[in-house]
Amino acid sequence: MTSNPPHLLHPLFDTARNLIDRNCELADYPSLTSFLDSCPNGAIEDWEKTARFLIDYSASTGTYSRFRGEIQRFLLFLWREQGRSLQSCNEEDINAYMRFLKSPPSHWVAGSPANAFKTQDGVRVNRAQWRPFFSNGVAGMRQATLDAATRALSVFFRSMVARGYLDRSPMANARRSEQKASRTRLEDEDADVLAPRFTDEQWKYIKETLLLAAEEDDKYERHLFIVITMKSLYLRVSELAPQTNELTNETYYPTMGAFRQRVVGGVRYWHLKVLGKGNKVRYIPLPSGYLWYLKRFRRWRALPPLPERGEQVPMIPRRHGGGQVGKRAIENLVKEAFLLAADRLDKNGQMEEAREMHQICDRTHYLRHTGASMDIEAGRPIRHVSEDLGHSSVAFTEAIYVSASSTARYKTGLGRQI
Repeated sequence: MTSNPPHLLHPLFDTARNLIDRNCELADYPSLTSFLDSCPNGAIEDWEKTARFLIDYSASTGTYSRFRGEIQRFLLFLWREQGRSLQSCNEEDINAYMRFLKSPPSHWVAGSPANAFKTQDGVRVNRAQWRPFFSNGVAGMRQATLDAATRALSVFFRSMVARGYLDRSPMANARRSEQKASRTRLEDEDADVLAPRFTDEQWKYIKETLLLAAEEDDKYERHLFIVITMKSLYLRVSELAPQTNELTNETYYPTMGAFRQRVVGGVRYWHLKVLGKGNKVRYIPLPSGYLWYLKRFRRWRALPPLPERGEQVPMIPRRHGGGQVGKRAIENLVKEAFLLAADRLDKNGQMEEAREMHQICDRTHYLRHTGASMDIEAGRPIRHVSEDLGHSSVAFTEAIYVSASSTARYKTGLGRQI
């Protein structure tokens, strides 16, 4: 395998909005068209099929970005390093790619992220500083990153088979040992992490970073409240943003009035009314420690300490007042929060942790998974967690959070009588 010089690396896919606006056509991408012409036969068709695949995930910025990053790197490797197209790709190409991920050549790696495309003379051209990887000077991949690449490629190839573009997925016979960061790592096929999450230490660092930032500049109060709320109450981004009911075409705007009190067993509790997937309403009990953050956020907004019945002020206001922010804005605020933690890690000399935080900065679902996993590990009944997540069954929750329930299972297994 021979490495190619930097000028032969080119971003492949624009943002979802730009791809949709251009109907996945190459006419507005002259530099990309020239690049694809220099790749193996079939590269243009590979690009077109992959662009259509990515557009299917455009409703979620985070999901789209994850698939775009993983598949873009793989296609560049396949075309440039292996000299193959998707239709000639086999399991050995997958094995080689997993080895490549563990130590990509230096000219594939940038010190910081850069946007892929810019508009110039009415067309979209690549930015010269863009690279497929960035790592703040640290090369190589952690197991979580290899797992993410494996999952993304598995979904991608299954889709290509379902669409009739490929006859089979090369992932089926790829060596699992190549997909491990270390051959000495003690894990079997059942130990894969199905719900990606932050470690306890990472979560502590994110929370501390946001508290410090909010003390220095109150513009971070929104960041702090959103991150704490999503993690503590297991929320999706969409559940904090306005939603349109597909049946009635009415738009639901989250307000502070969604925080309500309820008497259960003679005790008064606070809960949050959430409109989840499929327009299903659920009520999530508030942890007592969460009220401190709620009061803090409301104090910053010059509101009474706790919400009043029927209060119609937006849940998450725009920075300079006005209405409720949208889904995209909330995703951006979470991303900014994660990058803030990454920068602090970097300044404190924790380069590897900073690199990992950069890699997952657009993965807002980590907050929901982290909150649920930590609560299960702490002993909260999985049925209660399942209801607060809005899952249809406890069995589904157990399947998603298998790694979280493993801790309790091993502890109880240790104490069994012989």
